[in-house]
Amino acid sequence: MHTREEGIYVSERKRGRVVRTLLRRTIGVGCLLVLTCGMVIGTANAAGADPGACFIDRGVTDAIARCHEGHGSSVLQVECLGISAASSPDGPTFGPYSGTDSEPSAVGQPMRASCMTSSALGITTRAFVSDT
Repeated sequence: MHTREEGIYVSERKRGRVVRTLLRRTIGVGCLLVLTCGMVIGTANAAGADPGACFIDRGVTDAIARCHEGHGSSVLQVECLGISAASSPDGPTFGPYSGTDSEPSAVGQPMRASCMTSSALGITTRAFVSDT
């Protein structure tokens, strides 16, 4: 009887090893698949993003930015909400408008865009960097 129990114990142990091995391989293949997909997607996005690693600090009426990676030049743009006195028969209007963009800047150079102009006064609602 002792031998028979050992036989059953050994076969259960073998089954346990097989299940653990199969589970490890399945998890390993899944991880490799996720990493491969991430690398393909990450490489595709990085190729179209020149320059990169941009830090944007949005203030109340303006924004500043600096890009630290890549090559080429970029422009900081702001969207604003406020009073715009653009030439219109109705006079000043309140609502969203585009602020002044920064000058095109190379990687590593600071950029500044503002919602305050000679004909508009507003707050910054969105700031973003775009390629030129």
